[in-house]
Amino acid sequence: MSRAEPRHIPPSSQSATRGEGDGGGTSSLLRSTGSVAVATLTSRVTGFLRTILLAAILGPAVASAFSIANQMPQQVSELVLGQVLTALVIPVLVRAEMEDTDRGQAFFERLFTLSLTILGIALVVSLALSPVLVGLLVGGSKVDEGLTQALVIMFLPQLVFFGLSALFTAMLNTRDEFKPGAWAPVACNTVQIATLVLFYLMPGELTLNPTAMGQPKLLVLGIGSTLGVVLQALIQIPAMRRSGIKLRLRWGIDDRLKHFGSMGIAIVAYVFISLAGWYAVTPILSHASDGGPAIYQYAWMVLQLPYGVIGVALLTAVMPRLSRNAAEGNRNAVLDDLSVATRITMVALVPVVAFLTVFGPSIGRALFNVGQFSQDDANFLGTAISFSAFVLVPYAMVLIHLRVFYAQERAWIPTGIVVVIVTAQIGLSYLVPVLVDDEHRIVEFVGTARGLAYTAGAIMGWYLLRRTLGPLRLTNVTRTLIQTTTVSVLVVVTIYAVMQLGVLKAIDRSGPAGAFVYLAIAGVLCMTLIYALLALWRVPDVLAILAPLRRIAGRFVPALRASAPSEPEREAARAPDTREMRLDELEAYASLRREEITAQLPRIADDIGLPYAGQSHVPRRPRAGAEQPTTGLRYRRRGAFAVTEDDSAGTSGHEAPGTGQMRLPSAQPSMPAPLDEGDDAPRGPELIPGAVVAGGRYRLIEHYGGIRGLQFWQARDINLDRDVALTFVDSEQRAPAPERGAQISLRGEGPQSILSRTLRLGRVHSNGLARVLDVVRGSSGGIVVAEWIPSSSLADVAGTHPSAIGAAKAVRALAGAAEGAHRAGAALSIDHPDRVRISQDGHAFLAFPGTLADASKESDVRGLGAVLYALLLERWPLDAATGRTVTTGTGTVAGIRQADADANGSPVEPRDAKGDIPFEISAVATRTLEGGQGIRTAATVQQLLDQASVVDVKTDLLAPVREEPPRGAPREVPPRAVPSLADRPTPAKRIQSKQSLLSRIGGGKKNVPLLVIAACVVVLLVIIGLTLLISNLTGGKDTQSSVGSLYPSTTASSAAAAPAPAPGVGAPVKGTGVSLVDFASSKDSAANLSNVLTGKTPAWKTDTYKVGPAFGNLKKGVGFIVTLDKAVSLTRGTITSPSQGSTIEVRTATKDSVKTLDETSVVWSGTIRKGANDFHVSTVAPRTRYVLVWITGLTKESGNEWYTTINQVEFQGS
Repeated sequence: MSRAEPRHIPPSSQSATRGEGDGGGTSSLLRSTGSVAVATLTSRVTGFLRTILLAAILGPAVASAFSIANQMPQQVSELVLGQVLTALVIPVLVRAEMEDTDRGQAFFERLFTLSLTILGIALVVSLALSPVLVGLLVGGSKVDEGLTQALVIMFLPQLVFFGLSALFTAMLNTRDEFKPGAWAPVACNTVQIATLVLFYLMPGELTLNPTAMGQPKLLVLGIGSTLGVVLQALIQIPAMRRSGIKLRLRWGIDDRLKHFGSMGIAIVAYVFISLAGWYAVTPILSHASDGGPAIYQYAWMVLQLPYGVIGVALLTAVMPRLSRNAAEGNRNAVLDDLSVATRITMVALVPVVAFLTVFGPSIGRALFNVGQFSQDDANFLGTAISFSAFVLVPYAMVLIHLRVFYAQERAWIPTGIVVVIVTAQIGLSYLVPVLVDDEHRIVEFVGTARGLAYTAGAIMGWYLLRRTLGPLRLTNVTRTLIQTTTVSVLVVVTIYAVMQLGVLKAIDRSGPAGAFVYLAIAGVLCMTLIYALLALWRVPDVLAILAPLRRIAGRFVPALRASAPSEPEREAARAPDTREMRLDELEAYASLRREEITAQLPRIADDIGLPYAGQSHVPRRPRAGAEQPTTGLRYRRRGAFAVTEDDSAGTSGHEAPGTGQMRLPSAQPSMPAPLDEGDDAPRGPELIPGAVVAGGRYRLIEHYGGIRGLQFWQARDINLDRDVALTFVDSEQRAPAPERGAQISLRGEGPQSILSRTLRLGRVHSNGLARVLDVVRGSSGGIVVAEWIPSSSLADVAGTHPSAIGAAKAVRALAGAAEGAHRAGAALSIDHPDRVRISQDGHAFLAFPGTLADASKESDVRGLGAVLYALLLERWPLDAATGRTVTTGTGTVAGIRQADADANGSPVEPRDAKGDIPFEISAVATRTLEGGQGIRTAATVQQLLDQASVVDVKTDLLAPVREEPPRGAPREVPPRAVPSLADRPTPAKRIQSKQSLLSRIGGGKKNVPLLVIAACVVVLLVIIGLTLLISNLTGGKDTQSSVGSLYPSTTASSAAAAPAPAPGVGAPVKGTGVSLVDFASSKDSAANLSNVLTGKTPAWKTDTYKVGPAFGNLKKGVGFIVTLDKAVSLTRGTITSPSQGSTIEVRTATKDSVKTLDETSVVWSGTIRKGANDFHVSTVAPRTRYVLVWITGLTKESGNEWYTTINQVEFQGS
């Protein structure tokens, strides 16, 4: 995260050293933040470099075997330990470290023993079952089974060290040691990169014969990769010893783990289902192409790179708060955080998805066209990226949904979501080879199937969130999605058209370096234009993302500098003894809740493709007896410096439980008292529109009045780019600062007492109260930060003369909030019209919380009556000074005239002033103003208003009984009644009616399976339609195929009739000569090759190879060039062969002898069936007399023998 303008907090009186039992302290944690960020970035870079080296050195065929074998230990570790460790065990480990007298040593020893036992058993079982698992994945496919089995045996021991590495990292994190666990993957990647370099430099070839496992190159590849994972675990042991963590065996299970039994079963089921999907899809890829699994995996890793760097980085600030609010059941907070997380995801990933979709082939050539990974393979990979890039958005959405459900301890809901994802992915993936024969298209569409499956999972998750949280706020999300998608598509398509200019296109085709330059130019242009246009469109989330960049640029370009206090001004207001606190440090704690910080704990592996909800965020509390000094923010006209935030003015006191205030933990044992600045010091901020308060966090927008030392403002949260409501308490800071060590009484009248009382309202969640988000304490006063709800003032709404029913419904919401506050031991202080506003849903709510000393249940009830009275008569019946006395007069209070007096001098009753006001509603307004002699509780007010407004609730249980007029009697048509404006449905009514309709359609939980099935059917129909459409547009081979093309048949079958070629497209051309093309030193036999022109027997066949279809990994392929009797543009052809499953390319050449495939151009490729295989060329081929038939994959004919036979080839051209 970038540095920005420094904030200032008092320094420690002594250096922040690690103390006995302190565990390092927060300042140590903050200092390690930069190192962890660098380690994370380094890990991703080295991991991606390792992937590129794998592709370049091994090539697609061997890389597929390596990829499948390498994922097995990671997946087994995740299944038996990984996610259960992260989701269940780690939170208990954190609490044990904080609560147990031995700092969790005994708990860790039991956990270490249990984990080691489970991992050991899993290793033995996996080794025993490895032949079965490998056979399931690649048996009878084009991926070499022997090589895969050999690598699996050498890789499986990694699962023990993957699990131990995650456990060691978690334990170190609880001791505030973050660096070892963050740098351990870098060590692993470094060893594996060195292994690949050594493998490349060693002489000799890698044999694919599994009986030759002693061959040095194979041992280097397998054992070297495993040693990297071993080092990843062992490198953390010295750090554990320094932290006092001992590795000793201790048998037993801690009782605290037994609470999570059901949740653990759900998570294991979740992982098992996810892995079942991988085991079901991988055979499709391995049967389609020998490089299919590697291409599929590398495409996914390329997609994970932008998500990991962009998506995770932007969501880091939101996800811990989202998890915490979900766990606490704070529905409104979860909805807000969910909306923010969704919008950030859209803004960050939609432009990337558009770019990846259009420029995918260039990405493949730029990154992977190296070594054994040819240009055709790189194009294949790039196209796979384009076909599956859209998965990033639903994938990110699924992870956000899972975080909410896990935080709510609803572990079976994520399991249900992953069932939908895996079911859709398996169904769509198995449908692909039925519709498509081309090996490249199969891999690409399987990637598309994964994207559609995650889309179905995201829709399912959104539906379940609606059922869990109620109506979701989609307006801003939909608008952001439409804006971002529109701009991204237009910009990327425009830039792509520009990049097709001759010079730029030549750069792209000039090689890996040229493709990288081409890609860099296109990427910079696309991203710059997209975000510039979104910023000009004033998309709020884009402005929030660009704010830190603007602050950085403002240091060098004054015109971009935001209006903020200058550095000399900050220096003038800075306390003499301060240290700078970076903005990233401040923001890291801006969302923390009183004594909690969040520990991020690791997962076992990052690249196995599981829909995992991210790192585990665990609330950590101070150890019992440990001194926890805190700091707060003092808001000033210039800058900010820290003061004590606790209810005690001293540093040794501790705040009362449940206050919920923001804390900045510190490692120093004591804090200096706030400096006495004297009377000449500026006493507070200048509260004018545009001013920045709270150390630059909030910018004031508009003033909305005030009462008794409180000032009400609408402001903009600069960091989160959202509007908030600010209540300034003692804005001039005239109240004396509390003495050191003095306890702040909740019954006191001072500003700190007001803030402490207001914090209790954070527990109340109601439409009648703006949610309290934060409290910023100053040396004297402070700021209450509340949610800003779009609304109108009480005076404005009263001036529209709403109906009595509408007024009753509005005050009913405010009464509900008052009752909730009273139950929580707090009060709202409903004492002035400026505090109360009317939302767009028609609810009256307390917009500016700030509980004064004289607030009570009785005063709140009186305030409810005053708000109802104002809406009924546009008069205010309480005094303007305190709001505690019922009064009449001719003046105004906040734009509302004071109440008129009746004959007794009391406010006139509403029904007497307006005869159309129902008696019940008028009586509520009058009796609440009477104090002890009338209505005395907010619950009574709410109940009475419910009853009074029930006449407006329509019933649809029974249809009205109509009396039919006598036959022949004329039917009277009643005049159409036009409802008055006051009686028309409010937005709230419309929302309620929609909810009731949805509830009738939903039909409860019993319809959920039907909805899931319907969603899967719709997705299947969509993929069928898309596949058929794309197949027709791309002009591939005939779509008639069978499952037998996927799995080679061992029994003879009759040749399937191919569709006849379209009439009038080209004419047959005769071959006059044929010659063998083989670039290897040991060439195949050319005997009987001339028979491919006539179809005579015996037919020509390749040499026989062992083990697999890739020519024993000795050559890229073999083929022959046919010389035609005249130059034509090739349009169609037929290849007759008994070798079902062989893969063949048809290429055009300019001469009858070529030295490399780069001298030819592919016009068709595919997998042949037994018999005649018709093909047609979808593009206009160049005119030529020379056609190359190139075999890239052989057929397993008998035993372990692989070869291809060609009976005859025929061509048509125009």
